[in-house]
Amino acid sequence: MLGPANGGILPVCEGSRKSPGRRGLRDRPEHSISSMNESASDNRSQSGRSDPALQGLRLGFLGFGKMGQAIARGLRENHAPADLHLLAFDAAPLADTVVKSVAGLQLLPSPDALEAQCDVLILAVKPGDLQTALAGLKGDRRYISIAAGVGTERLRSFFPEGQNPHISRVMPNISALAGHSASGVFCPDDEFFSLSAAIFSAIGQVTRVKSEELMHAVTGLSGSGPAYVLAMVHAMAEGGVQAGLPFPTALELARETLLGVAHLLRTTGEHPSALRNQVTSPGGTTIAGLAALEDGGFHGTVMRAVEAATDRSRELE
Repeated sequence: MLGPANGGILPVCEGSRKSPGRRGLRDRPEHSISSMNESASDNRSQSGRSDPALQGLRLGFLGFGKMGQAIARGLRENHAPADLHLLAFDAAPLADTVVKSVAGLQLLPSPDALEAQCDVLILAVKPGDLQTALAGLKGDRRYISIAAGVGTERLRSFFPEGQNPHISRVMPNISALAGHSASGVFCPDDEFFSLSAAIFSAIGQVTRVKSEELMHAVTGLSGSGPAYVLAMVHAMAEGGVQAGLPFPTALELARETLLGVAHLLRTTGEHPSALRNQVTSPGGTTIAGLAALEDGGFHGTVMRAVEAATDRSRELE
């Protein structure tokens, strides 16, 4: 049950996708469910890779760009073609390498043909192209939209009058390309939410949002957030160069620092300030660096970045 302590946002599940490499963030845990009082690392299920909710599902992608491909590949790693049928339409011709990268992918000649063959349709086109892409659809399926700044009421207006299609809104982020997306989901229907979570847990962590208005905040935080983090990593690496390190070395150290801290936050469940205090000695190097960040208004600037992106999401709706 959602409580006031988390402002209406509840971490729900983490993907079962596994990738090669070192342990930690690069090793995807098995499918798991977490409540408000449990960290994802404490509640990992070992019940198997294939989610029963997706067995036999015919899942379509209206638009098959990088995000659609990432979702499809994440799902295919956990489901054989006989278990989960993946179909797609894209207005632009798809390269053979893209089609072959998703086993069993079936291409359809038009959006209406795709709709007719699917149980659930992921709307993965750019927000500005949605109305055109949905023209001619019947609106008699279930739809998952990943379009930023397009609310469910506006989406329904693109379908034929009298239709009231079931819509789930999901905001993933670019880390889906590596199987580590933070995806916020708004879906009032519990059953459809569970299905949406099963799909998007294939590319990372899923968090349920109980109010559609909060999807703007999700967009400003985790949807746009990778850009803020990448800017921070770049700045850290350039700081290393200024201090005498070669850029490749500085970038590797900055990158691995980010990965390690993210894993530490996830596994310990501690407040960021508590972990920060553990490495901040009186009169030491870290407090000197933190003081320089505060001289530049770091904390408030990051907060304003999230706020500005959130406001822009509202403007787009």
